[in-house]
Amino acid sequence: MKAAPSTDKGRATLARILDVACELFYSRGVRATSIDQIAQASKTGKGQFYHFFSGKSDLVQSVVERQTELVLAAQRPWLDDIATGEDLRRWADRLVRLHEEDDDPVRCPLGALAAEISENDPDVKTSIEAAFVRWRTLIAAGIQRMVDSGEIGADTEPDSAAEALLAAYQGGVLLSQVHGSTSTLRLCLGREVEQILR
Repeated sequence: MKAAPSTDKGRATLARILDVACELFYSRGVRATSIDQIAQASKTGKGQFYHFFSGKSDLVQSVVERQTELVLAAQRPWLDDIATGEDLRRWADRLVRLHEEDDDPVRCPLGALAAEISENDPDVKTSIEAAFVRWRTLIAAGIQRMVDSGEIGADTEPDSAAEALLAAYQGGVLLSQVHGSTSTLRLCLGREVEQILR
């Protein structure tokens, strides 16, 4: 983003652009959404858009940051409380329930953005990587608490376990999207949780 807005009106305009971009990128995809469509749907002029963003890549980076906040906020109470095996199971169950309670198709906003990134846009790729590192770090902190308390073995490597959980989640989301049911997501994530708790 070029510059943070300094007025309430500017902040409201920026929020509107980001909200619309998040929605359109999620429902249509990044490549299928144009700046013109975002400007029209957010009821902003292109001049206002370019006041905040240098172009689409810049906007995508801001959307990644916004979606990261939303994805983590939705699971934060359970994610922050991971200290036992039951806590880890509760967090995994809550992740699945978030999809079951949503009328939209099973998808992860960050996973959907990651699927569309181009190697030709290193800034967006870096933003996506940072989002997943942040998510993994929060999961790993809970697993570390479990190691420290003796809940799981001292040989458990928190970062690797957290990475495996994220991979199970993303793979489960993808296959659940294909099948139109969260059962595959529940299976993948549940099995990985139990693997960590062995």
